[in-house]
Parts: sequence; C-alpha cells; structure tokens
Amino acid sequence: MKYGILFSVVSVLLVVSAVSHAGWFYFLLWPALSFGVIATGYFHFGSRVYGKSKAGVLSAINQLILLPYLTYLWSVWHLLRLIKRETAYDQLSENIFIGRRLLSHELPAEIDHVIDLTCEFTEPLALRRKSYYLFPILDGFVPTSDLLRGWLNEIADLHGTIFIHCAEGHGRTGLFAAALLLHKGQFQNPDEALRFIRSKRSLVRLGSRQMKMLNELQKFAQPHLSRDRQ
Repeated sequence: MKYGILFSVVSVLLVVSAVSHAGWFYFLLWPALSFGVIATGYFHFGSRVYGKSKAGVLSAINQLILLPYLTYLWSVWHLLRLIKRETAYDQLSENIFIGRRLLSHELPAEIDHVIDLTCEFTEPLALRRKSYYLFPILDGFVPTSDLLRGWLNEIADLHGTIFIHCAEGHGRTGLFAAALLLHKGQFQNPDEALRFIRSKRSLVRLGSRQMKMLNELQKFAQPHLSRDRQ
C-alpha cells in the first residue's frame, strides 16, 4: 500500500506542476501517467500493469506508457549493479541458486531452470532460453496464498538446477526461496528457512506482508508435512 500511495503522490505532484506552469511543462503529464499507472498496480491491478508475457517480455504499448518510470527504475538497477559489492547470485543447495536479475553473460552454465519473479523487466535472452517460469510479483508486494502454492507445486519436482531471482535478489527472492524450502519440508518454520537463506545471501530481507505470507503458507503446509512424517 505504501508504494501505491508514494507513486500516487508523485503522479499528482507532476500533474500539478504541469498545469501550473503550462507550456513545455505539459510534457510532465507523461511521467505523471506513468507513475499513476504503477500506483494502480499496487492498489488493484497487480503485476498486470507491466504487460509482461509468459515468455518474459514486456509489451511494447506498456513500455511506451510506462517509459518515464521504467527509465528511472532501470537506471537505478544498473547503477546498483555496478556499485554494489554483493555477488550476483549465491548457491543455497546442490540444486537451488538465488540472486538478482542477471545479464545474459552472467548466467551460470549449470542452471537448468529459471524462476523469474520480476514484472518490471524484460528477461535477458539467455535466461529465457532455459526452462523458464514467470511468476510475476510487484516489488515489495506478495501474491495470494493460492497463487503462491500453485507456483510451488508447479516447480517443486523439477529435476536439475533452479535459479530464483527478482530485481536485487532480496525480498521477492527471499520470499519464494523460503516458501520453496518450507514446501519441500526442509525446514520447520519460516525463521529457520530465512536464517539459512541469509547465511548464503546476507542482504535478504522480507517486509511484514511477506513474512505474514510465509507464516500463512506454513500453517497450510504443516498438516501435510506432519502426515508425511507419520
């Protein structure tokens, strides 16, 4: 919700500035529209506002409408990629890797499956050429519990190595990786799963809504895990 409010405020301020100054300032109505559309995603429409296809590509019309916001977002991402000392990816287990969105040349050769949690980027070609799964989540947001369980069921029995990523490899990636480990019964509770993940990728942090989602998922999964152990 806070992201929706923030982007709404930015949109309104841009509109006010454009109307107040007129002339060339009317150009600000484009970024105002861009930030306003993103706000509607957080309030109601979810990741659909980006128009990202199952093939991992943003639609041309959505990119045009959102270009001012996307230019800002992509610029920040590339800047952080260049200045941060954090590794691009880390290995959780023999067959699970997690990390940020990779460029094509950064993808490890041993990766068989790519789990893309972003909705705001077109996935690089090398990653889309793998066994590719798009599970789009707005930054700082959560999917419904039913949707998350469906995604976990879809990839839980994959053979080979899996690479899970969002933009920076922190919030959405931490949520999904912890959920997957819990789904597989490798940990008893979310805290244990997250401690393990942070031992491999220290900057993983979950927001309150993401933690709530993990706890809800665990409540659903625990009876099944208990029966499996009997």
